[in-house]
Amino acid sequence: MKRISIFIFLFSLFIFLPQKLLAASSSSSSTNYDDINFPQWARDLRRTEIITFGSLPFVTLWTTLGYSLYEYGEFRNPLSKNTDSFTEGDVKKIIGISAVTCLGLGLTDLTINLIQRSRKESLLKKQRESQPFTVTGEKEMQKIRMKAEETDEMAEERIRREKEMEKAERPEDFIEGIESVLF
Repeated sequence: MKRISIFIFLFSLFIFLPQKLLAASSSSSSTNYDDINFPQWARDLRRTEIITFGSLPFVTLWTTLGYSLYEYGEFRNPLSKNTDSFTEGDVKKIIGISAVTCLGLGLTDLTINLIQRSRKESLLKKQRESQPFTVTGEKEMQKIRMKAEETDEMAEERIRREKEMEKAERPEDFIEGIESVLF
């Protein structure tokens, strides 16, 4: 028994240790993926997937509680090895009810987000149409131009960041200021 446990330990050490070392060395060349790199439909799909599968354990727990109280009048532990806990048909019903409920939660969240985004975009469009036209210089116009994949919010955020970067002190300015005081 002791031999087997030592063998398993050494085997796992030789298998997993090089992977950790290689992963640590190659992490500096990894690419940073922001939400900006993905289209909106992919982000919506990912959020729906996370909500659907993330709620599955909790919904299954509450479905088991509700099903056992409804069907048997008492709470039956689903992790119990007793034969009187749940039959195979009961387990299939519980899993089915949980899966449908989780899918409904994910789709409901997706629908709410799509409606909110649609309302926000329509309000922004109405605001843009109601604002008077302004004449801007060519230099300012280049900053305002949106990229093809940008939404209004992303363009506004990019412009805000660019303005902050222009206002921020650059190290050269700081050094020149110190030089002028000292010399």
